[in-house]
Amino acid sequence: MAHSVTMRTVAERAEVSTKTVSNVINGTGSYSPETEQRVREAIEELGYRMNPFARGLRSRRTDTIALVLPNLGQPFYAELAEQIMRAPQTQGLKVVLQSTHGDARRERAVLSAHQELVDGVIYVPHALGPDDYLPLPVTRPTVVLGERPADATTLSLDYVDPADEQGARAVVGHLLSQGRHRIAVIGERTGPMAGARRLRGYRAALAEAGVDYDDSLVISVDDADLWSSGVGAATRLLRTRVRFDALFCFNDVVAVAALSVLTRSGIKVPNDVALAGFDDIEAARFASPPLTTVDLRRESIARTAVTLLRSRMDLENFRDLPGRSESIGYDLRVRASSGVPSSR
Repeated sequence: MAHSVTMRTVAERAEVSTKTVSNVINGTGSYSPETEQRVREAIEELGYRMNPFARGLRSRRTDTIALVLPNLGQPFYAELAEQIMRAPQTQGLKVVLQSTHGDARRERAVLSAHQELVDGVIYVPHALGPDDYLPLPVTRPTVVLGERPADATTLSLDYVDPADEQGARAVVGHLLSQGRHRIAVIGERTGPMAGARRLRGYRAALAEAGVDYDDSLVISVDDADLWSSGVGAATRLLRTRVRFDALFCFNDVVAVAALSVLTRSGIKVPNDVALAGFDDIEAARFASPPLTTVDLRRESIARTAVTLLRSRMDLENFRDLPGRSESIGYDLRVRASSGVPSSR
């Protein structure tokens, strides 16, 4: 019977208008508790089910958001996606995953393309920097997980700003406090992505400790999201024969890969080289030795991003609200790889 039941059928059973039935289903408008009870009883008795496609056509809402990531195979992004989908703020929404593969053209399309099938976008930049967003015509409520441009209030984009620079400064400061002063680095060091911010944090920590920056200690990778990039970069570092007593990798994928290279080369971690990563992916805790790293508080990032997005999606015109920004803190996870007994 359920397939032939319409909203009008429910309205007739509950002795109300179809508008009232719609209000009860969507949680809008005003009605008495008694009216709501009659409508819900009628829905249950008749087995009525709302057609989500028809609902979307009427409301112009799909209850779907896009989560756009640089690389679905990178553990940090996979764990972030899981947190976003599990966040209480996401309840009632469908989440569609998209990958840009770190390509600038794809990232621009995410921000400027007219996407009829989603109500909003959570976007993690990789190739584009803060100033690249300003000229783009944003067509949907969008939250950027990254650095905010200096003048972004006129652009209806919201930002959740992870502590990339602050976290890098803290973990390098920790290595320095362990008596390590020849700290090598593996990661992306150019462009607007998080790697550039982490390099700034690295350099700031050195300057604060009075340690000169040595460019020969910095090894660049084209794609820090790949395990093979970490292996290749660590191998190149050893081949340079430059002396180093610590290694800071811009993410845990590279750090765990570098750990395997160091171990195979007879270099003991942390006795010979202290090692630290960034992101606190699950694999960091199970490395041998467990990896010192920076936790960017993925759960807080997820909750904040969805809260900002839903509040803008609920506006009649999402452009009515100036751009907002929320900064998320970090936690330094000190473990055995940096020469300190692991606490967690």
